[in-house]
Amino acid sequence: MIAMIRYRTSVFAAGLAALAGALVLTAPGASAQVWRVDVSAGTSIGLGTSQYGAGCSYTVTVQGRPGDAAWFYDIEGYGTFSPQTVVIGTDGRASTSWTPQAAGWHRIYADSYYGSAATGSITVGTGINLGSACVVV
Repeated sequence: MIAMIRYRTSVFAAGLAALAGALVLTAPGASAQVWRVDVSAGTSIGLGTSQYGAGCSYTVTVQGRPGDAAWFYDIEGYGTFSPQTVVIGTDGRASTSWTPQAAGWHRIYADSYYGSAATGSITVGTGINLGSACVVV
């Protein structure tokens, strides 16, 4: 009987230790994630309702946990990223280039292993790419 109690106590203690270890390993993920995505209009000149034009490139900057990989995608719009996946630097930031392919409504998401963040609605107009600048009509 005493041996059985010691065995159950040992099993319980081992299970508790495993659970505590799992919680410690997952604790950083609870607060570590991508928490901000910014899109810079750069040198775009918006003549209409938008500063972003299809066919022109913009810098997207993500803030998150240093060392994590973040990958980007464009929801409800067609856009390409170069590169699509970046590693967040020691300053907590990483950037990529986004080129919307079509006018209309876009939303950019950045995902990491621990979580994701998104921009607000971005309206993209028709862009005239002049090389160093973009005119949006």
